[in-house]
Amino acid sequence: MSHSSSQSKYTRRYHPRHPLAQYLISQIETMQLRAPDIIKAMGYPLGHTIPACERLRHVLCNRYLGLDSSYMDKYFTADAFLAKLFVVLELPYEPFVEDIAQIKYQLAHLPNDSPKYSLRAGVDFEFDSAQWMSCDATKNHQLIVEQDRVKVDKVERKLAKASGA
Repeated sequence: MSHSSSQSKYTRRYHPRHPLAQYLISQIETMQLRAPDIIKAMGYPLGHTIPACERLRHVLCNRYLGLDSSYMDKYFTADAFLAKLFVVLELPYEPFVEDIAQIKYQLAHLPNDSPKYSLRAGVDFEFDSAQWMSCDATKNHQLIVEQDRVKVDKVERKLAKASGA
């Protein structure tokens, strides 16, 4: 997209990361449509205009055109949003079905590079008397850790009662 068209009042908020998004943005510029006009034509209710405009911006700026389900609402699935956008922009959808399928394939076969975290905590409990630990305390008592306090409750020993009967 040229510098002059990126400063257009119709498309200045869109920074495409996919060639198909560039094509859609060019059509928006050609038709001189503002985001609220597009959203209204897509059938969104008036009260949902701002979130829908934000979704439009997200789809046009997302490298997967929003097909990664990174932005959803109750009105359109990711596929339906894109298809309806083509209709509103008076563009044929069929020539791009293969490109959209390729994006979906990439998404389905992406390695999961999300970071994995584990949390380990070293906790020392101090008690005045250690007698509660005797007599199989692990089976007789349950340690409950709440926000700022620790509480020890007796636990029913169903197995012991069943075996003693």
